[in-house]
Amino acid sequence: MPRLLIVEDDGDLQQVLSFAFNREGFETHYAFNGQEGYNKILALQPDLVLLDLMLPILSGVDVIKKVTSNTSIRDIPIVVMTAHSDKADMLEQSIRAHGVREYVRKPFEIKSLIGLVKRLIAQYPRTPAPPSEVAKGEVRLDTRFRTVWISGQTVATLAPTRAEVLKMLIEAKGAVKREKIMAAVWGAGDHVAALEKTVQRLREDLGPEGGKRIQTTDDGYELVG
Repeated sequence: MPRLLIVEDDGDLQQVLSFAFNREGFETHYAFNGQEGYNKILALQPDLVLLDLMLPILSGVDVIKKVTSNTSIRDIPIVVMTAHSDKADMLEQSIRAHGVREYVRKPFEIKSLIGLVKRLIAQYPRTPAPPSEVAKGEVRLDTRFRTVWISGQTVATLAPTRAEVLKMLIEAKGAVKREKIMAAVWGAGDHVAALEKTVQRLREDLGPEGGKRIQTTDDGYELVG
């Protein structure tokens, strides 16, 4: 399933595009500002990015510059979507010089955009990264970027210690004893308070419903996926 990231601050257009690409079998993710978009490019490693230029916090042009200067993500195809009309040709030449694969002007036909995205993904396939995900039921953790998904939705990017604890809970077939977690994460010694605080924060990271998946047992914790 191809993974698509849509970086667009227009909520209505986001909804239309997400629905259309989901229907075509894409795993669709979204961001509403440039900084969030760049963070999700790093975390999700999508097969392609649809990027608006007029974005809050970090502009689309700045996102392009950051992506193309990062060797781990610079090969991700970017399609720019913009309503710019003034000096459009000059703008197109400028952003293509930074590695943008295609440039579409709003308004555009959704069907044509879907065809363009499919063609580019086929034309510029990404080299698969080494496996870095662990999963249990509906909970999935990317150990490289410490990003967590529940039921296909991104819920958090974890601090290193919390990611390490969650990884242990995901990989275990049942409950994990406190002593085993503490020894693996903190080493020898009494770290009960640190563990309890970490689990509390981890539950908060996973959200009101996701946090309930981490259950306390008599002598440890268990993740119910």
